[in-house]
Amino acid sequence: MSYPIYDRSGVDDDDRPMAKLSAPPHSAPASPREVLVCHAGTCRRQGAEAVLTEIEELVKAEGAEGGCVVRQSGCLGYCSEAPNAVVRDVRGGGKTTVHCRIRSLEGSAKVVERATGKKIKLEDASANARLAELRAARQRQHAIAGAHWNAALNGMAEQAAQRPALRSEYAALLAKAGFPQGVVAEMPSAIDNYSPWTLEGVTAVSRHSAVFAFTSKDKKRGTPHPRGSGKLAKPVTWHATLLAQVGPNGEGPLPWVEREYTPISSAKEWELGRCEILIKVYPDGAGTSWLHRLAADGLPASVWMSKPVTTLRVPDLVPDGQGRAFRPGSVLLLLAGTGVVALPQLLQHREPARLLGISTPRRDQLHVPIDVVVSCREDDVLLVPQLAQWCRDGSEGEAGEAGVRHCTLLLTPPNKHDAPFAATAAAEGRGDASAAEGALHGLPNARIRRTQLCAEVLLEATARMASPCRVIVSGPGPFNAAAQRMLAELGVDEDDVTVLSA
Repeated sequence: MSYPIYDRSGVDDDDRPMAKLSAPPHSAPASPREVLVCHAGTCRRQGAEAVLTEIEELVKAEGAEGGCVVRQSGCLGYCSEAPNAVVRDVRGGGKTTVHCRIRSLEGSAKVVERATGKKIKLEDASANARLAELRAARQRQHAIAGAHWNAALNGMAEQAAQRPALRSEYAALLAKAGFPQGVVAEMPSAIDNYSPWTLEGVTAVSRHSAVFAFTSKDKKRGTPHPRGSGKLAKPVTWHATLLAQVGPNGEGPLPWVEREYTPISSAKEWELGRCEILIKVYPDGAGTSWLHRLAADGLPASVWMSKPVTTLRVPDLVPDGQGRAFRPGSVLLLLAGTGVVALPQLLQHREPARLLGISTPRRDQLHVPIDVVVSCREDDVLLVPQLAQWCRDGSEGEAGEAGVRHCTLLLTPPNKHDAPFAATAAAEGRGDASAAEGALHGLPNARIRRTQLCAEVLLEATARMASPCRVIVSGPGPFNAAAQRMLAELGVDEDDVTVLSA
């Protein structure tokens, strides 16, 4: 079953699978309608926090608070159309309408019109200007927090020209990006929060994905686990941002685009100046195309990567300030595509001294059963040797002490496009269905099914888990949306689910 992208005007969605749109039945809102504004990573980068505020204020202005609840939600599955929201008729059989690309006050007004049934008049110029300013400020704050300087500066030159109060902030951001005298085509010599790395090698793992190996001697590259002054390191999972030097682009005024990646190598290796990143190559992907062109021009090659950024706390496996924290009795991972990179980072916390170079209390080391459901295309099965080894570690050791207790590999139809680059096209027979079948053959705790994620697979997976169970969902938007919907139907509390975009 496919999960289409919807246009920005809103689409009735009675018969299509959806993400989890509300809390479980016992906590469903009394109001007849609710608006859920996606607050996953992509939508937040596109201003979801301001969209939520706009919708709340427009609902209040219409005096419709009692008939409409507005709240944030996890990933709704329409990441490429961010920011987005859903209007749900709670008492009308759960009918839903999806609104995508809510990138203006008018877009927010359409959502409120759908939710309240009232025509919204945007006649208060001062209020409209204030909301527009709020949206831009929220987007900028989110970008600055992640050291995404191109995104932070997007459109800011025009804003600063109209508002003199912004000019000093604009100049400060330019300086952080390495352009104190103004943007030029060449890369700067220093970028705040970033360090130079060297791309040393590219190893194809399938016809569509490769592992990129980097090294760095810059002592300012940071660490995923800051420690010192007698304090223990905080156990976390993490990611970093890579700057793809593509030249002029639509994401901002700087000569690069910013892409977040979760390394498959450990924090300890990062501290030693080594990093490996698994990347799927898309024919039209600006960042991945640039990386492959860079490799084709000859290695080694220079790149910029940010200091590590925390993704989730361990062991509760939620972002800081979000979700309900608890110590899980088990962990279930529902992963698709390059979302599989969440698995090695979690498993590294089983042996923090050896694999992470940090000391953490045993209660924080994820010594609980870890099961995984991994969905891959038949011609792009990722981390096949590693999956087999993690299954062997899990079957040979005590449950919850090592590796993966149980792995279900779901194989879906192959990619519709050919391998876009020679480096991956040469990987015929590597990372495909036959390779996976050979690697996992005979392992008692691994099985392969040719199906998409479905209720049957999820029911079997959740039935094996000890409570309380933390569920991690990480994959493309449609996969995340389908997983959330099915988990909700199985009665899994949304506070027990953490969603990561791959």
